[in-house]
Amino acid sequence: MRRKFSRGVVSLEFVLIFPIMVGLIYGAAGYGVLFFNKAQMQVAVDRAAAAVFSLDRRASADFNQDASEYSNQVLEVLAQRLPSATGERIVQRDCVVASEGGVELLECTLMAAAGESPFLPQVNVFGLGRFPPLPDALTARSVVAF
Repeated sequence: MRRKFSRGVVSLEFVLIFPIMVGLIYGAAGYGVLFFNKAQMQVAVDRAAAAVFSLDRRASADFNQDASEYSNQVLEVLAQRLPSATGERIVQRDCVVASEGGVELLECTLMAAAGESPFLPQVNVFGLGRFPPLPDALTARSVVAF
């Protein structure tokens, strides 16, 4: 008698659990791609900001201007090496020098905007909204004192 009522339980469990598992795996893979792209952007701004340390302060009449120009050149080259899905969406790429409390700071920033299409394909989940939820922009910033 027990067997009669337990038929189809495995199928029912599969139907209920499978979409959730697929969603979790897709979300994890999607966020993995986003974190990888953000990490690549962070490496680019870190290297561009650190490039100021390779300049000779004695050989420059206006070191702040030279530091900003050189770091911008390095950042432009490194931004071109980003994955195409991120590199094509760069909306802000700059390195600026600011003085704060007598300390010269070089701040490099990269920002990629999602624009019309999101960074990854999304699925509309039964009126609950788009899945996985994605940011409108990825931003990486690095500041060094020199």
